[in-house]
Amino acid sequence: MDNNKEKDALMQSISNAIVEIQREKEVHKTKSLSRHNPEKVAKILYLHALGCSQTNMIRKHGISRSTIVQVLVDYSDHTNSFRELGGQLSARSYVNLESLEEDVIDGLRVKLDNGYEPEFKDLKEISIAKANSQRQAMTARGEASHVLDVKQVYTIDDFNDTLIAARDRIEKLKKVEVIEVTEEAEVSDK
Repeated sequence: MDNNKEKDALMQSISNAIVEIQREKEVHKTKSLSRHNPEKVAKILYLHALGCSQTNMIRKHGISRSTIVQVLVDYSDHTNSFRELGGQLSARSYVNLESLEEDVIDGLRVKLDNGYEPEFKDLKEISIAKANSQRQAMTARGEASHVLDVKQVYTIDDFNDTLIAARDRIEKLKKVEVIEVTEEAEVSDK
């Protein structure tokens, strides 16, 4: 029941935003997907609110990247509220899957007590669904779903540029020290 209320609240929020953007685009007579295909816009915003990646929307739903980007740019002022509602919906889905996983494990325990030899497949699918749901819930709430190790690559040109800049800086520092010493000597001579 709560799941339906959260989904309805998210869809109502998306619908209200689409109407608002449609009006803006109509006033300026701007060509817009919001005016010509609001259902597609709603689908993109709904999937985005649930934490679905752009790549996922492209591969699984056949939406072009440029369309996704344009919609997300048009609705950037609204996406935080969509994410909040989508995060609640995704979190509920995650908790339901976690509960289902516990039920499967309990059933497996009963089978084990009766001599059953477990197989990897017994938990694999539910575990994958749970991991995906958790990632979507975290993404929908704006949290990092994973951290990438980004390594900076330096070329020989970068090294040479840095070396030249360091030598120039050393030369400038030497000149500043000489000027300071000279000025101090003149002051002490007076």
